[in-house]
Amino acid sequence: MLNQTGKALLVGATAALAVTTAAPANAQTGARTEAAASVSKHQEVRCVKQSGRTCVYSVSFFYWNKKGSTKRGLNYVQTARSPYKAGKARWLYKQPGGSTHVGKSWRPAHSVPHGNAAEVEWGKPGATTGPKFRKGTLVCVQWKNLSQKACHKLK
Repeated sequence: MLNQTGKALLVGATAALAVTTAAPANAQTGARTEAAASVSKHQEVRCVKQSGRTCVYSVSFFYWNKKGSTKRGLNYVQTARSPYKAGKARWLYKQPGGSTHVGKSWRPAHSVPHGNAAEVEWGKPGATTGPKFRKGTLVCVQWKNLSQKACHKLK
């Protein structure tokens, strides 16, 4: 009987905690809620293969746009190389009809905590900040001393 009562208390406390933590989030009103509803966020992941290996390095592109807009905000770019190898990476972009430009110059990789990979990142995940590009812009990441680039066209 005591065991059943303990379970009931645990379930009741969990439900009460869920209600109290969810209530302030639902209480939002005004321009902030409307702005959040009008922003669409995207994440794309690319893997670069070389010499039959499964994945030499991977890249994640996080970008956003306001609904109906032809501009895309690139807020976060992350690349990882496994197994760990010290190196440098940079990201580039090419707008439709334009030439290739360097987004950010070579940045040294750091090791991933509790892992065997090297990582380089730019920007802030989850934000709606960063450089804005036209729809259709090609964004690429390149590791120094590797010929292949990982690219994604902003949709």
